[in-house]
Amino acid sequence: MWDDLAQIEQRFHYSGERTRYLAFPLGGIGSGGFSISGSGRLIDWSLRNRPALQSFNGYSHFAIKAERDGELVDARVLNGPYDLNPAGAPGMRKMFDGFGHGANRQTMVGVPHFKQVDFYGRFPTADLVFADERFPGAVRMTALSPFIPHDDRNSSMPVAMIEFEIVNTTDGPLTYRLAGTLGGYGSNSGDHRFVEKDGVKAIHLLSADSNPDPSQQGDLTIATDAEEVEHTDYHFRGQWFDDLAVYWKEFARPGALPTRSYDKPRSRHMYAQPEHATLGAKLTLAAGERRKVRFVISWSFAQGDIYWAFRDKPDSPTSADQATPHWTNYYSTIWPDSLASARDALARWDDLAGRTLAFRDSFFGSTLPAEVKDAASSTLALLRTATVIRLQNGELWAWEGQHTNDGSCEGSCTHVWNYQQALSHLFPAIERTLRETELSYNMLPSGGLTFRQKLPLGNGFDIIGPCADGHFGAIIKTYRDWKLSGDSEWLATWWPKVKKALEYAWSPENPDRWDPEKSGILSGRQHQTLDMELFGPNSWLGSFYVAALLAASEMAEAVGEGDFSAMTRKMGEAGARYIDSELFNGKWFFQKIDLGDRSVLEPFDVGRNAGVLADNFMDVYWSEEFGEIKYQMAGGCISDQILGQWQAEVAGIGTFLSPEHVATALKSVHQHNFRASLDDHFNPCRNYAFEGEGGLLIATYPEGVRQPMVAAPYAEEVWTGIEYMAASHMIMHGLVEEGMDVVRAARNRHTGEQRNPWNDIECGSYYARSMSAWQLVNAFSGLSADFVAKTLEFKPQAEGDYVLFWSAGQGFGTLRRQGSKIQLSVDGGKLSAREVLVDGKTTQLNGTLSAGQTIELGNA
Repeated sequence: MWDDLAQIEQRFHYSGERTRYLAFPLGGIGSGGFSISGSGRLIDWSLRNRPALQSFNGYSHFAIKAERDGELVDARVLNGPYDLNPAGAPGMRKMFDGFGHGANRQTMVGVPHFKQVDFYGRFPTADLVFADERFPGAVRMTALSPFIPHDDRNSSMPVAMIEFEIVNTTDGPLTYRLAGTLGGYGSNSGDHRFVEKDGVKAIHLLSADSNPDPSQQGDLTIATDAEEVEHTDYHFRGQWFDDLAVYWKEFARPGALPTRSYDKPRSRHMYAQPEHATLGAKLTLAAGERRKVRFVISWSFAQGDIYWAFRDKPDSPTSADQATPHWTNYYSTIWPDSLASARDALARWDDLAGRTLAFRDSFFGSTLPAEVKDAASSTLALLRTATVIRLQNGELWAWEGQHTNDGSCEGSCTHVWNYQQALSHLFPAIERTLRETELSYNMLPSGGLTFRQKLPLGNGFDIIGPCADGHFGAIIKTYRDWKLSGDSEWLATWWPKVKKALEYAWSPENPDRWDPEKSGILSGRQHQTLDMELFGPNSWLGSFYVAALLAASEMAEAVGEGDFSAMTRKMGEAGARYIDSELFNGKWFFQKIDLGDRSVLEPFDVGRNAGVLADNFMDVYWSEEFGEIKYQMAGGCISDQILGQWQAEVAGIGTFLSPEHVATALKSVHQHNFRASLDDHFNPCRNYAFEGEGGLLIATYPEGVRQPMVAAPYAEEVWTGIEYMAASHMIMHGLVEEGMDVVRAARNRHTGEQRNPWNDIECGSYYARSMSAWQLVNAFSGLSADFVAKTLEFKPQAEGDYVLFWSAGQGFGTLRRQGSKIQLSVDGGKLSAREVLVDGKTTQLNGTLSAGQTIELGNA
């Protein structure tokens, strides 16, 4: 029926039990959105500037009916079989919905629907094929939101673009009516208006509720450019189940959709259901004919409530006696309401969808392993969710992830966002806003960079202070973003703050005493992403420091500060030598600490609570019972042991540790930390992988290595963000099969049968660290982009013929080898470089390459 779908790799074809946990996000970057479940239901309506996972927007859905000679043949909701707990699922009211109340009626399970749905998910698009022998025809849904690398404006549109293709599979003509029903999400009483202009027919859903809070004000639109349109502006007003009951009776009969309107607000609905409206398209198809119809669902909730503004810590309750401030969404500065964005999406459909599909087809047309394509593309979906916010001027602000109804750990947490490499390569302009706001609003007078950012921007500092990984990561990423942009003026603007941040490492005002002697060796107290602090030299955070010193050296040289450049290079080289000689045991890198030496802690016992804990410092870190320092890694083999070296290679700084030591350490991570099965693994922490599933452990203590009685928190856990990072580093150093063991294990936990492929969890759903997966793509191509020098270099980890995807600077495309011939294509954006190198062989470029252009790079 659809040949293009038949060609899709099986990993991306979900059917049967593999559709159970699917939730495919739709929406713009930082605009919020909703998801499509594996059965075609519209779920997780996170439109109003905060998460709303496991939620419904009333009974919003699409439905179709077929008529012949004025008689109804069949009518069905475009959903598949029920895929939630039959005893009950989350609902609006605990006395009428939820566990113990039966299958959730908002899923439309009690309405005739299709027996089978095949779901083809290749981010940023989803295709669903609905099949049922009782329905006279075939229906395909294609859903997308604009996602166009290097075009952050259009990729932030608050819209879902949904196209249906209907095929008349009978031997006679049929009239089909395809209808979209949309609820006025979050409001009780609607003010619905049908409008038609320039070929676009829409129902604009405003609220008739009286609410002065700007964060509660907004609107939604459902629109189509179909030729023949019918509309029901309001569903029947009643209580109990009247609205749905009357709607289906009216729909599941021959003829047009009924018209209905009301001229005053409705009373409070007892089930807290919003008011609904339905927009339908009428199509008459001859036998065997097929036709498409387009719908857009859009939303606009311009003001977000900073509901967490007055919490002391991420898990503190929100104060009820203070009015919270608001932020303004970037998208609302471009599209004044949902009607405007819906019209724009339909007017520019071919361009927006075409460029989105160009990215999808370029990426999925590569010869990258299916698991790599799965990991790298699926984790991008979180950019469409409430994990991220785009502020008024386009700045990105983010959570670490999402709880069900609020964000998880606020403030663009730098030691989590350190790992992700997707934005810097796909949307570098957005990534640079993270540097700009961090350096503008996170920097203490001393130069220390706090690692959680408060809103409104400039509204004070987080109470914990700088963390070593996030602090030095900011310096490394400034270097990376300078190289990827080629914008030396941008570097010059931010260099004074970058320099001040680095100087904080040896500043007398640094209470953590990272490197008071300017030795290049990180020591003292080091807060980090395991939510506690390490003490003394260690390769994990020490490699961050070395990478930051070497990055600063090159940046200082570029801005004309030769003395500072020479000093920081000397310090970085000394630090690298120390890690290589003193923190490598012949098999892996480690933390150098005497766990029994209480004096290590004493300089830092200054009456301050310990990190995120309420206990005093010494009680937290010293165990009288075991006579040892707690929460350390010591001699263990940790998957993050040379994370700073990975960051340096990704940023283009290069390898500063012994390549032989790096390769040996990565092999040890695979040997000791990777488990093909966790069936007998002891994990007292959070269980993100378990039983017969495979995974990469955060830390292990091989035979003969002393394991702390109380190790660092989470040491026994599995985090996909670390898995993808470690796997990409292995691949970058030629350990392709070892890296792929890790990637396969992670993606085999996300097949739809047991977890949602588009939701890697850690401390909550849609967790940002997982976007480290993008480096897997760069690892296989060996991508290194330096647009200061105007070079794009590849060192592919592939033999024979290949097609590899790349994205950097201002464009994306593929690198293709066929026989002895190598070609570079630009499939979107543009490439402005002087030369392209493949395995050391250089090709000079003559001017800028635009989308659709291909050049020959000579023989392999």
